[in-house]
Amino acid sequence: MVDAVITWVDGDDPAHAAKRQRFAGGTVHPNARSATRFASRGEIGYGVWSILTFCPFVDRVFIVTDDQRPQAVEALFANRPDWRDRVRIVDHRDLYREHADLLPVFSSRSIETMLFRIPDLAEHFIYLNDDIFIGRPVAEYLFFRDGRPVLHGRLHRFPNPVLARLKAWLKPGPARAGFKDAQQRAARLVGVTDRYFLAEHRPHPMRRSTMEGFFDARPDLLRAQAAPRFRSADQFSPIGLAHHLELLAGAQVVPPSPSGYLKPTSRPDRRAAVLEALRQGRLDTICIQSLDAMAPADQDAVVAELDAWVAAGSTA
Repeated sequence: MVDAVITWVDGDDPAHAAKRQRFAGGTVHPNARSATRFASRGEIGYGVWSILTFCPFVDRVFIVTDDQRPQAVEALFANRPDWRDRVRIVDHRDLYREHADLLPVFSSRSIETMLFRIPDLAEHFIYLNDDIFIGRPVAEYLFFRDGRPVLHGRLHRFPNPVLARLKAWLKPGPARAGFKDAQQRAARLVGVTDRYFLAEHRPHPMRRSTMEGFFDARPDLLRAQAAPRFRSADQFSPIGLAHHLELLAGAQVVPPSPSGYLKPTSRPDRRAAVLEALRQGRLDTICIQSLDAMAPADQDAVVAELDAWVAAGSTA
């Protein structure tokens, strides 16, 4: 059995926005509290639809959130009421339990640290951010082989430590919690010092017992990693940690399968090409990052393409 896990919040919800504002002072890097990190434009509806449409091996979808319910997902049940029992809402309190005094948290790395604690979660699960979708019918083999996660990507050399320290010195103020830096920290944490695996913006196959076994032996590290309310440069990537633990246990690294990636600065021709590839069924996965930060006309164009994609897939 394989489950899927998605992390999501609606940052435009006044209660959530007020909660963030209350804790956003001090040394929090502006990038960590940027509104786009918490914005929702209905992307999760496409994500859940894509999983339940294209991944027949997935049993349940767990949506991890902060005292909210995604209306975009509720809307799916109008046409597919049979999906309701396969989608479960999990509150941060369900993960943090005895560590509930650390809540609220707004750092994805804090929350991802606790995903293995989702009640009744399957041993094998796929983790997705709410802006990542499955693009076409796929098999379990894409994510797991012989019971182990399959890591799509490449190994990279660590950066020169002298240059890294110089770069940090030249940028005063709070350190930015970089995407690559956090994965490098995770690799070093488990003793990897030559080349590290860089996880891109795609679904991540994981095993619950891998994270559980690591943190059961390090409860203090679990609490320290899950404590920052906003993303911190002191945190490692929990996804990177899981990947490097699996590599040490014999997991495969394979070249990335066909995938698409769009962000607000993507050129119009690039956006059109990626969305056409999605519509034609040539992508296993796609990430549409920070849809809210795109120009209004670009947002409308992307949403129209996604709606057409769903409409075609729902009648196929």
